[in-house]
Amino acid sequence: MPLQSSLPLPTSPVGDVSTQESWLSELTADATLYDLPSYDAIASPETLTTVLDQEFHTHPDLPGMVIASGSQLLGLVSREMLLAQLSRPFGIELFLRRPVRQFLEAQRHQPLVLPVHCPVVVSAERALGRPSDKVYEPIIVWDGEQFRLLDVHTLLVAQSQMLKLAHQTVQHQMDAAEAANRAKSQFLANMSHEIRTPLTAILGFTENLLEPLVPEEERTVALQTILRNGHHLLQLINDILDLSKIEAGRLEVERLAFSPGELVADVVSALRVRADGRGIPLRQSYQGAIPATIQSDPTRLRQILMNLMGNAIKFTERGHVDIIVSIESVSEHPPMLCIETVDTGIGMTPEQVGRLFEPFTQADGSMTRRFGGTGLGLSISRRLAQLLGGDISVTSSPGRGSTFTLKVETGPLDDSEWISAPPAGFESRRMASVSNDMKLQARLLLAEDGPDNQLLIGSFLRKCGADVTIVDDGHKAVDAAMASLNETVPFDLILMDMQMPILDGYAATRELRSRGWTQPILALTANAMTGDRQKCLATGCSDFATKPIDRRQLIAQLQELLAPPLVSNPVPEKTTELGDLPAEVFDWNLALERIDGEEELLREIAGLVIETCPGWLSELEQHLHDRDRSSLRRMAHTIKGSADNLAATRAVTAAAQLESAAAEGDFEKAQALLPQCRAEVQQLITALQSFLAKS
Repeated sequence: MPLQSSLPLPTSPVGDVSTQESWLSELTADATLYDLPSYDAIASPETLTTVLDQEFHTHPDLPGMVIASGSQLLGLVSREMLLAQLSRPFGIELFLRRPVRQFLEAQRHQPLVLPVHCPVVVSAERALGRPSDKVYEPIIVWDGEQFRLLDVHTLLVAQSQMLKLAHQTVQHQMDAAEAANRAKSQFLANMSHEIRTPLTAILGFTENLLEPLVPEEERTVALQTILRNGHHLLQLINDILDLSKIEAGRLEVERLAFSPGELVADVVSALRVRADGRGIPLRQSYQGAIPATIQSDPTRLRQILMNLMGNAIKFTERGHVDIIVSIESVSEHPPMLCIETVDTGIGMTPEQVGRLFEPFTQADGSMTRRFGGTGLGLSISRRLAQLLGGDISVTSSPGRGSTFTLKVETGPLDDSEWISAPPAGFESRRMASVSNDMKLQARLLLAEDGPDNQLLIGSFLRKCGADVTIVDDGHKAVDAAMASLNETVPFDLILMDMQMPILDGYAATRELRSRGWTQPILALTANAMTGDRQKCLATGCSDFATKPIDRRQLIAQLQELLAPPLVSNPVPEKTTELGDLPAEVFDWNLALERIDGEEELLREIAGLVIETCPGWLSELEQHLHDRDRSSLRRMAHTIKGSADNLAATRAVTAAAQLESAAAEGDFEKAQALLPQCRAEVQQLITALQSFLAKS
């Protein structure tokens, strides 16, 4: 409560000290003496002591009187102090008829004076720290212009209230922490369930394939199930990584110019086959004209639309799915692109809609079993939409369908052209381009230190028509690339492994860019954690591909980076009858599938692993002995990549753990992990030798 002007003689306190609810309810955790009720009780030094005595009788709640002359403080006369002195022999005769100045001179006592903005907690500590006979003496409050008097009882009541507030704050924080822990536990439980479900199918059908004389039809069904669950597991991992980046505030969006009409048409085209397979018409239309180009993130917008349209198709058993594109708030800032996904599916209740955007949530538990999905897509999509300056809203009715409305900022539209209908023939052109044979007619430089990866990647690039030159370290990559500039046909693109000896891919890329290399560089790495792609791009790479290499995806990336787009004949699939495989050590079928059934190529890769891994293990031990962190990490990374090419999960895990310890510089941990890594790699070599000998 603010202090008011002083009067020459004591008056009633500001507010009723006995009625505490009004000012107590206004206290906050950072309250000061300014916020507490106090007394405007000041007397001049020449005031007779008997006047003070009369005031104390008139005002029973008055704890004392400040004695001051203007801004000069002489002291304090408390009720207890005056009563004690007047009760002494001859006290009345000595003091009552004399100025209060003489009373103070006889006491020789310094009162506690505190500034008006002193925190309540500090003030209470100062007050209670006085001698025991002075603890309950009133406190003088000074605001720079006048003095006021504060009763210690009021101060202690305020302190008690603030302790209650602090306790409530701590309780709220504890409740929030417990809620967060429960949410985390629920999230981990859901994630564990979602990961275990496809893994159970993958492991179960893999065991079935290991049985002798599996019928071809059953074998095909098993492989399709394994592939489908593998894709589901990969999507789940990608969703979790996206969600973690969003939660950490580390997911960044771009602002690029692109055609929203073509992007929507592309997504519709990509989902057309799925919709046709369910007998659901997928229709696209514009509501009014839309801009030919906008400024946003096309990759993230495509991700949102794939989720929204995919859900609409999945949850619609009859009827249709409409995609309606419009623009709104053209005259306002910022203008918004609006994309409505309207379906005639199962619909939702208001309660189901209310929890729809929570992670791992679908409308009800039975939907996961009936329709599949992780329950992460909508949560991620909404947060992405918000990062793009918009949001996603839903209207739905059970049994009648749902409408998901996506809005994103378009950026300035002042100079944009406008179109009133979807691009004609776009979908047929896209399907034609997808169905055409793909050929790579380019000169490529592959910088890769792993012999098996050199063989694997180089072989299928050559099969696609590319002219491939291979080097095994960053220095050779820089020298070969710069030398090619003086040749008739320089390299069109470099595939750069980021973990190599002598000079790694990051340093080699920086060196090439600093020397004027302008052609694309595609980073190759077995790391797929948050920030790896950004690190590669920041170094100067044009794009990023993860190992183990997905052949079709790599070809698509190369086509996008090369200009003009180059296409090639597909490599024919080859089926091979295989005997029993040591699947506990490696998975020959999975490794074979990754390279489109090229069994002879895979046998050659396996032979290279058998030949080179013993030497790599010796190098591992030497690097650990020398405490060479960089070389130890690189060698563990190389072993991990080689084992991954053969789907040797246990060896991959052991090498990855060793690589992580080396990256952290924890040589004691690396020493403890080395025997397990050595054992897994030696077991892989033995299993490969046995398998190749039998087949």
